[in-house]
Amino acid sequence: MPTASCLCNAIKINIIGSPMAALRKQALCHCGDCRKISGSAFGFNWVLASKDVEIAGNPKIFSTTANSGNTVTSHFCSDCGVTLWRDGPATKGLMYFKAGTLDELKDQNLANPVAEIFTSQRLFWLKAVSGAAQKDEME
Repeated sequence: MPTASCLCNAIKINIIGSPMAALRKQALCHCGDCRKISGSAFGFNWVLASKDVEIAGNPKIFSTTANSGNTVTSHFCSDCGVTLWRDGPATKGLMYFKAGTLDELKDQNLANPVAEIFTSQRLFWLKAVSGAAQKDEME
């Protein structure tokens, strides 16, 4: 079973059941929010059903309004600051789980990104992921 955690291990996550069954979609996101949250050129998100995730610890939350007008809530460790996932009323029981928080590289390699979103905001020096759907915005 794949596990994830924040940098200081105050929050631990178990992805229960078969990892690929729990995994709904994996995508790179090039929006400004994901770049800021990841501290990198894009976010790598795994979309999981909330029912397929067990969380130990008490993440802090921060909500903001996305470009779509929907509320998006970030769940992060109040000690080390690592964002573990994002969700909101529009996500209907799904978590946009930050793949970089997985504890094992083998788990991060379970699946390649099947989509890239907000490609209109992708940094010019990044190339499209071969075979991944390309979306200018989020649908």
